[in-house]
Amino acid sequence: MSETRIRLVTFLFAAQICGAAAYAQEAQESKLTPGSFKAYAAEGVEARVSNFSGMPVPRYSSLRYDKVNGRAGPSRDYPVEWTYERLGLPVVVVRESEDWRKIRDPMGDEVWVNKSQLAAERTTITTDGGFIRRSPDARTGTVAHFAAGAVMSLGECRTGWCSVEAEGRKGYALQSQLWGADPLIR
Repeated sequence: MSETRIRLVTFLFAAQICGAAAYAQEAQESKLTPGSFKAYAAEGVEARVSNFSGMPVPRYSSLRYDKVNGRAGPSRDYPVEWTYERLGLPVVVVRESEDWRKIRDPMGDEVWVNKSQLAAERTTITTDGGFIRRSPDARTGTVAHFAAGAVMSLGECRTGWCSVEAEGRKGYALQSQLWGADPLIR
C-alpha cells in the first residue's frame, strides 16, 4: 500500500470518528495528490446505456448509507472486501447486473454493491483543503473552509468552479480540488 493511500485511509478514518475540522491542519500538511485521486473510465470502454438501469455506464453515484459493504462479486455469496463508512462518498459505477453495481471508489478500488446502497445524488470529495466562496471567483468572500476528505453535495460545474453545499453552507469551490466533479476520463 502506498504512503499516500495509507495517509488518506488514516485521515478518512480519523475524520469519520472525530470530524474533519479537527484535522484541517494535518490535511494541509499532507495534501492529497490529485494525480492519484482521479476518476476515470477503463481504457477503451465507451459509455453505454445499461440494459439493467437504463442509465449510462460509467457514471457517478454516491453511497446512500453510512455503512456499505463492497463485495468481491455480484451477490451476497461473495466475501466482503471493503466496508465503507462514509455516507455520500462519491463513486463511479463501472458495471451493472440486475441488482448489483460494480463501483470504483476515489482511491481506485473496485467492488460490487447492491443497487439499493447507491444514491442518485451527485457528491464530491475534496482532495485538499480550500474554501467555499460566495461566487465563482477567488477574490470573493468565503462561506466556509474545508479540509481534505470533506464530502459535499455537487451542483453544476463551469469554468473551473463547481456549485457545492456542505453542512448547510452553499457556494462555489475550485473544480481542481474536487474528486467526482470532472467528466469521466476516457
